[in-house]
Amino acid sequence: MAWYIGLMSFVAYLSIQRGQAKQETFSENRGPKLELSSDRTEAWRYEGGCWAVGLGAERLSPGERLTFNITERECCWLASLNVGIIYRDPDNIPQGDLVICDENVTNALNDTKKFLEANSVDPDETLHDALLAKVFIFEQFYSPENIYTFWIDDAGVAYLTPNVTENDVVFDGVDVKKPFWPIFNIFGDTKAIKLMGKTIGDAIVY
Repeated sequence: MAWYIGLMSFVAYLSIQRGQAKQETFSENRGPKLELSSDRTEAWRYEGGCWAVGLGAERLSPGERLTFNITERECCWLASLNVGIIYRDPDNIPQGDLVICDENVTNALNDTKKFLEANSVDPDETLHDALLAKVFIFEQFYSPENIYTFWIDDAGVAYLTPNVTENDVVFDGVDVKKPFWPIFNIFGDTKAIKLMGKTIGDAIVY
């Protein structure tokens, strides 16, 4: 379905040009095995299964919806993409802190909180002060047509759609008074992702 991905990218581009959406890019500060496209909208792990943490270049504001697509998968790792937020400016994170080989990046990176996994929710299990979501892209749900949307509402609740949790909530307790940035651990089965853009509220145009 390469034509579909191309179409979605083109429509997202038109939305950005009309002011309905704005393009998100990856920060140049990243894990050592992560490569970026020339426009920094796509990131891929070039070998192995880890050391590929990517960070959004711009802050994510409450109500701002970040859309992305998984453009490449690799069989047969036992874990997959992490996506969430971090309270640290990507430019201020030491490169050494991004040399991570953990299926849940929160276990290795400071200022993170463990995601409540869809199959074993434990609302009291936390680590440190910031938040990170782990996304399981199940085989029966994954397809090139899936455009994933991640956002934090004004109450500090984080959502991720489609087909991640029953009610689309992946964690809560985000301190919306603090600045935060998107973080991706391109791990295991997930080999590459593309950022499609950011929009405010429900008026998302792909």
